[in-house]
This record gives sequence, C-alpha cells and structure tokens, in this order.
Amino acid sequence: MKTFIVDAMLGKLATWLRLAGCDTFYSTIIDDDELLRLAAEQNRTLLTSDAILAERAQNSDISVMLVRGTVTEEIASVFKEFKIVPEADPSKSRCTKCNGILTHIKNNEKERIRGLVPDQTYDHYNEFWLCGYCKSVFFQGSQWNNIEAYMEKIAQLMKELDA
Repeated sequence: MKTFIVDAMLGKLATWLRLAGCDTFYSTIIDDDELLRLAAEQNRTLLTSDAILAERAQNSDISVMLVRGTVTEEIASVFKEFKIVPEADPSKSRCTKCNGILTHIKNNEKERIRGLVPDQTYDHYNEFWLCGYCKSVFFQGSQWNNIEAYMEKIAQLMKELDA
C-alpha cells in the first residue's frame, strides 16, 4: 500500500487515510521544505492543496497529487487515484492521532487499557484498539455508524467520479 505525507491544509484527509489503513504522515508544524525532504527520504506520496508546493515536488521527482474540492471530494479523489478501499477496518487502521500501529485488545486483555478510557467506556465495551505510540484507545462506539456511513458516501462518490 502507498505511504503518504499530507500537508497541513488536509488534516481530515489524513484522518480518513489512516482509518483506511494507510501509513500517513501529517503535521501542522513542519514547513514545506521539511515536507519535501521527508517525502523524498521516506518515498512517500505528497498530498497537497498548494499548487506551488505540488510543482516543487514534481520538479524534485517526488510523487505528488494536487488535491482540490470539498473534504469529501478530496477524500474520494485520493482513494480513487490510489485504489484505496473506502472501509474502516480496525484490524488495519492506523491511529488517527499519530499514525501509530494499533494493537487489538480483546476482552481477556482488557485490563491493559484500564485508566486509559473512562470507567463507563471500560465497563460497556469488550473490544479495544490501543496505539503503541501515543497510547490512544479506540473502540467501536456510537461514532462507528457515522464512520461507516461516511465511507459508504466516499465509495458512492468514487463511482460517480468513474462515470
């Protein structure tokens, strides 16, 4: 699967790429020169909404995609271009906060995340995903239906882009 580096203007795109399991570097604090250096060094495709940055990347032989449109259009066009399945599968997803690898925590290992989530969440759910880097904990709560519905919307828009 492709690896990406996303400019500071495309944070929502980075989140959805990570949910789809893509290794996606994103930072709001590094400048364009550093983005280009990291993209070249790590062989990442640069996703940017900045035409000047995209041209600089092309001139440096860095894989780049100029991303335009609404957030939903941006996501659909990137997913389509790189043949990314619009599906949030926790067994493949990356940490949406830091891009870290997630470890599946089943009911019998649940003690590992005690204190990292509210007691009510800990008591109500039996399956979690723990980021090995930032220690964020994820679970399929009420927001999960919204995530799945949005991915379906992305899939539909990808089909429309084909037409």
